[in-house]
Amino acid sequence: MCGINGAIALSKQKTLNWQADMRPTIEIMNNTIEHRGPDSDGVFIKEPIAFGFRRLSIIDLDDSANQPMLSSDKNIVLVFNGEIYNYLEIKSELIEKGYRFRTASDTEVIINSYLEYGEECVQHFNGMWAFAIYDFRKNKLFCSRDRLGVKPFYYCYSDNCLFFSSELKVLHKVCNLRDANHSKVFEYLAYGYRLNDGETFFKACSELLPGTNMVYENDKFSFFKYWKLEENSFKHNPILSPHEEYIQLFENAVKLRYRSDVPVALLLSGGLDSSAIAKVTDNLIEKGELEQTDIHAYIASFPNFKDDETAIAREFIKTCRHIKLHEILIDKSNLISDFENIIYNLDHPLGSFTSIAHHNIMKECKQRGIKVVLNGQGSDEAYAGYDRYISGAHLLNQLLSSGGNFAKEFRALNSLNNYSKSFLISQMIKSILNQPFASYLRAKYQEKSISCLNNDFINSNYKHYQSEYKFSFKGNNFNNYLLNDINHKGRLNHILHYEDISSMQQSIEIRSPFMDYRMLEFAFSIPTELKFKNGVTKIIQRDTIGKLLPDSIKLNRNKIGFNTPFNEYISNDPIFKSYIFDILNAANFKSKKIWNSDKILKVFENPTKYPNFPFWRIINLEVWSKVYNINNL
Repeated sequence: MCGINGAIALSKQKTLNWQADMRPTIEIMNNTIEHRGPDSDGVFIKEPIAFGFRRLSIIDLDDSANQPMLSSDKNIVLVFNGEIYNYLEIKSELIEKGYRFRTASDTEVIINSYLEYGEECVQHFNGMWAFAIYDFRKNKLFCSRDRLGVKPFYYCYSDNCLFFSSELKVLHKVCNLRDANHSKVFEYLAYGYRLNDGETFFKACSELLPGTNMVYENDKFSFFKYWKLEENSFKHNPILSPHEEYIQLFENAVKLRYRSDVPVALLLSGGLDSSAIAKVTDNLIEKGELEQTDIHAYIASFPNFKDDETAIAREFIKTCRHIKLHEILIDKSNLISDFENIIYNLDHPLGSFTSIAHHNIMKECKQRGIKVVLNGQGSDEAYAGYDRYISGAHLLNQLLSSGGNFAKEFRALNSLNNYSKSFLISQMIKSILNQPFASYLRAKYQEKSISCLNNDFINSNYKHYQSEYKFSFKGNNFNNYLLNDINHKGRLNHILHYEDISSMQQSIEIRSPFMDYRMLEFAFSIPTELKFKNGVTKIIQRDTIGKLLPDSIKLNRNKIGFNTPFNEYISNDPIFKSYIFDILNAANFKSKKIWNSDKILKVFENPTKYPNFPFWRIINLEVWSKVYNINNL
């Protein structure tokens, strides 16, 4: 796990001082993301490329595994951020083909895989990655991002060069990015989205899409989508039931993510997903299948907050012999200290105050010497965990399917999940509507944010959001709704971003067993009733690993997520409230042309009157624009 930087000249014209010209730039880029890799610093410059690298040593701690790494014949150079979890299996196959290895790293496995398979090498990898390879034999730049976009890859053009990096702040610095992308800002303020469309919050700066390769060869850029999450792409074992397959897949995904030459810890909550990982971990240790036999788990504690799950986690951890729980107290005074620096570190505006809390959790973990943690991200998106948001698509699916049971599902969501009939009907209507229009209606009438934005700003950017989800009276809307949420709408993309950036700010790697691409392909290759039935989410998980968990976790229908009490702070805490109003009364805020600052100020003065207003998004955008010196808002 590391940070990568680089540049490639886009002109055939020779630069006499390429080495001298590029070294200071690459060193600035490396220094800017030192936090991503405090263990070593590397630079490789040979026209037409300049690669930089910061290393967080996790697999093969020897200096021989440092990057940039060259092939044995010096014709291939690689910078790589991430982990290839199945690198040992690939390495064995390559050795059988005659390849020799100088290191015990997964980095060298990528180089030799490229030499053997070319650009198709990524089809062999199970992991998370963003890498750049330059092939001097073919004068070709080959860049790739993992299937689900766990690892970031940003790029932009400046001075006839392509620059790329693991973090936006690097490109902001070396490419002098000062203009915000108005369309992304509008979608963020109005809808809270970070659409997975390749654009970033900076104008003229992009991100490589998940599951995509980028090649620069013969003065041309080409983009190849090598993987996309779709229905029925998983190859089932015919002799196993879906439940047996799920257990095998999940245990293997967890086991692979313990491959490390440093200790691995757990991030825990009182929820089903992280508890399932902890329980499987404990069982793998009992069976002697993990080298690490003592695991430390960490949970965020919000004293006196109604959604705090610490008590549930305490009871659960008593059932695990090999896991010790550590409670990290999240104090609101710590949350606002050094606020502007935290916002700068987090790269671009994020969807909720959760990102700040997550940053503080990672900071505490670092102080305890942690380098790698596992979390439960990805299950909710693939296995229908967010019943509130998917209830409409689910009910429509039941209504339109020949074997559906609409009445029974409606009653369950109403009486057992405590969703009102009017809410469920509104969710069904939302699932039928064009998604951008539905989002606009929510922003205008529920969140009441549209009235606070400038009309010209709205009209210029409203049409930018285009959804891949289209309601069909032929049915199958449920899976299509979930797939759109993962592939395009950006909820998962947003979460992965803030988890990567906040963890790597503290030199910590996050691994997510549920983000194993096989787990997601499996989720969309099983009947929907194994995901959502009778108002219960993640059916197959509850019926397998869930049987090992206490009923307080297994049977819990209340999906909290990682919730934080931001609105309570601005309503009830005088210190926090004073800090927020200092921001709102500043000249920077009042001079913005994209919104009506007086209207926003009145909303903040009466937060209980506007319970759904996006308070956090307003504050986050304002502070972000300040620390990044944005000129065009």
